[in-house]
Amino acid sequence: MHSEGPEHLTVGRRSAAFAGRSEVSLAWAGRAVERSALYALLAGLAVIFIVPYLWMIFSSLKPAVEIFKYVYPLSWRTFIPETFTLASYRELFQLVPFPFSRYLLNSLFVAVSVTFFSLVVNALAAYAFARLPFPGRNLLFALFLSTMIIPFEVLAIPLYLQVRSFGWVNTYQALIIPWIANPLGIFLLRQFFEDIPKELEESARIDGCSHFGAFRHIVLPNSIPALVAFALIRFQASWDAFLWPLIAAPAAEKRVIQVAIASFVTEVQTRWDLTFAASTVATLPIILIFLLLQRYYVQGVIMSGLKG
Repeated sequence: MHSEGPEHLTVGRRSAAFAGRSEVSLAWAGRAVERSALYALLAGLAVIFIVPYLWMIFSSLKPAVEIFKYVYPLSWRTFIPETFTLASYRELFQLVPFPFSRYLLNSLFVAVSVTFFSLVVNALAAYAFARLPFPGRNLLFALFLSTMIIPFEVLAIPLYLQVRSFGWVNTYQALIIPWIANPLGIFLLRQFFEDIPKELEESARIDGCSHFGAFRHIVLPNSIPALVAFALIRFQASWDAFLWPLIAAPAAEKRVIQVAIASFVTEVQTRWDLTFAASTVATLPIILIFLLLQRYYVQGVIMSGLKG
């Protein structure tokens, strides 16, 4: 029999090692290409979303005659003002009969009120659906969730008639109370509550806690991410509301920021300088709040079963 010598064994090992390194290099190169393509796609999407905001912000710092002067073709003048001015912001906060700060305070009061009461009501309802057995619980939960598919336009007129019968037109009650109960919030919080081990609540019940005591001392402290996520969703929805405030509270003293911004567009003219300035001011609180609380928002959404 012919036996291989040491030289043949060494060459074989080297060939196998080289082939292994080649496969690793190819796999690494493939992952690098995929990662680069993903980053390029994300960068492109970021540009698509960010550029309009940057144009809005810089346009709010231009004189009105300059806003659309260099829109086409695109150049640095499209974004960077030739003449920086804060005249739009000064006029914005000197509006008659109320300055824009009044509309900001209205929106802030409504959004904070809706968010607070929504957290209280929807957290209690979600806990009842997650932990308290009662006849028809699943059916009631399904019926409640089914209301999410009903367009608001279908409900607007009946809701307005009901609000008018209460004498709430042009009041804060009309802007706050109809939006406290929220099926999305109940679903999100219920999913999170169900992931909390029941043993923790049972231990609290053994120590003498009631259902409400277990909810307050055990469930809520362990549900901060979900509560923050829902609070952000609710605050933004209330802050951005336009159609219902326009219907239920059209009076100037109860006007919110979205309705105020829309008032700059009339049949006679469109005040783009005021529109861009007001939109910039209206956007900043949402961006700041999200940047501060985004960690809780992402964690709450993922842990509540909404990922993917």
